[in-house]
Amino acid sequence: MNTLYKSILIAGLGMVSLAAMAQKDSTLTRQVLLEREYNPTMLDASKINTTPSIFTPEVKAKQFNFVSSAPQLNITSNQLGKVSSGDINTTVDFSKKRGYLDIGGGTHANIEGAAGVRIINSATDRLDLFATHSSTNGMIDYIDGKKYLEEDVKAKYSATNVNLKYQHFFEPSILSFDASFFNTAYNYYGNSFIMAGASDVLPFDIDSKQNVDVISIGAGLKSSLKNEGELKYDGNIRYQSFKSKFGPVTKEFAPKGGQLDLDLNFYADLDADKVVGVKGNFMNHSFGNEELFEEAFHNLTTITGTPYIKLQGSTWNVDLGVNVSGIFDIKKKLHFSPNVKADVSIYDVNVLYFEATGGVNNNTYLDILQENRYMTPETRVEYSKTLFDLKAGFKSGVISGFEFDLFAGYKKTDNDHLYLRSYTETWSNVSIPTYADISTGHIGGLIKTNLIPRTDLYAKIVSYFYTVKYDNEHMLPSGELLSEKKAWGLPSFVAEFNADIRPIDKLILSLNYTYAGGRKTYAQTTESNSMVSMKDVNELSVKGTYQVTNWLSVYAKANNILNQKYELQYGYPLQGFNALGGLSFKF
Repeated sequence: MNTLYKSILIAGLGMVSLAAMAQKDSTLTRQVLLEREYNPTMLDASKINTTPSIFTPEVKAKQFNFVSSAPQLNITSNQLGKVSSGDINTTVDFSKKRGYLDIGGGTHANIEGAAGVRIINSATDRLDLFATHSSTNGMIDYIDGKKYLEEDVKAKYSATNVNLKYQHFFEPSILSFDASFFNTAYNYYGNSFIMAGASDVLPFDIDSKQNVDVISIGAGLKSSLKNEGELKYDGNIRYQSFKSKFGPVTKEFAPKGGQLDLDLNFYADLDADKVVGVKGNFMNHSFGNEELFEEAFHNLTTITGTPYIKLQGSTWNVDLGVNVSGIFDIKKKLHFSPNVKADVSIYDVNVLYFEATGGVNNNTYLDILQENRYMTPETRVEYSKTLFDLKAGFKSGVISGFEFDLFAGYKKTDNDHLYLRSYTETWSNVSIPTYADISTGHIGGLIKTNLIPRTDLYAKIVSYFYTVKYDNEHMLPSGELLSEKKAWGLPSFVAEFNADIRPIDKLILSLNYTYAGGRKTYAQTTESNSMVSMKDVNELSVKGTYQVTNWLSVYAKANNILNQKYELQYGYPLQGFNALGGLSFKF
């Protein structure tokens, strides 16, 4: 840990030095965006003075992360259903208020809330305090539950996040500090797959709630838009401390530790059409009690440098760079990957684009907590290396009010992780990582239009295909080799549709549909061990928001209207039909 503390000290001194140099100029700039954390669709205090556009509707499909221009699906995200407050107020125009309060509740004991206030809003300083909460505590039916010892289960989940952010504006820089506290609690409620009649007592704990606390502090310094110096910069440092309550069993080892991230970017203009620079990233992932499970919870450090040059023409842009990464794990390794982006405009309304990127995927404890909280507490997920991630497409807005994007891509990642189900002495169903070299291709398209009066439409379809190569050493906990080589849990086809309709000025109706099919998993039950097809994701939701006054809005939403039963992690069913309503205040 001494190395970690020295790294924090050195990085902190570097921030102070940059701040001292930047303080020499007193000209002000106020154009800066506050970052969002943990809940990227949640309104925070930095958005109080903005009016969000609804032309590009934000897809609110639960459980998934989408990128519209170069789609990648992360189907292992892990909400229990649409119980979070992720879309509160995101489609309601905001007046220039300094605070907000959102509260909502519904079936399955679903509760969501958000609050925020800009405490200081002067020409030179901004101080924001904001918080979010979401929780559920309702019964959910297991899929084919009558076959097993338990037919239904109470799924418990809560997440609370409190943030404090401060920014000081001075030429030629913007200085920021932030701190946050995040808590999440959940039970491992997944099906144990013990057949009905095989036992009278469930030998696993599906009631106790795992609890994880994360304390984060960070600082940043970057050049303002009006910085006319030769050398420009953007630096951020963050330390996150995490602590969980339970490990493999309820009264023994529980993972805890910290993560330090340092990001730096130094760049300079060459003439009017060139920028040269170098980016750097340092990440240290440490565990405070790794000596108990040294092989499973060893530390990881990655250092990446990216020299680059940006070229710009009248109708084209090119970024040329290369990532050079040093990996300090059980073994030390060096990794090279491309960092290239290019686009060219055709008649101002069409764009051809291409990307070739890659790098090291750290897969830290905090990364996996957001990806799949039901990951076993017996080990951490190993890092992976993306050798290349190629994306290309054609965007067109040749018709005013109508845009489309056709795209394709191919990615190759070594030592990527997939999830299969297992169990510990205490928990009946937890995810274990299995590793493979995975090549992923995709092809698809999207459209968005507002040609229909008072309506914004968005639709996207993507087809995925995989090549999976397993190492023979990667076996199931039983010692059995994986006879099937599949991209466990990943979909072969995804579609989504979103419509925002404003029938009257103060009312917005939103409809969202998400489909994901073709997922496979390797099931270990008391009947057999075999590959099975998972239920397709088939989710239809609607929401209505009415702005009563300039300070009060009401909303109601119905999720999973088709009452479909499906899982993201095998054995963990999501909520069926559920409804929720609430109030939004601005002050």
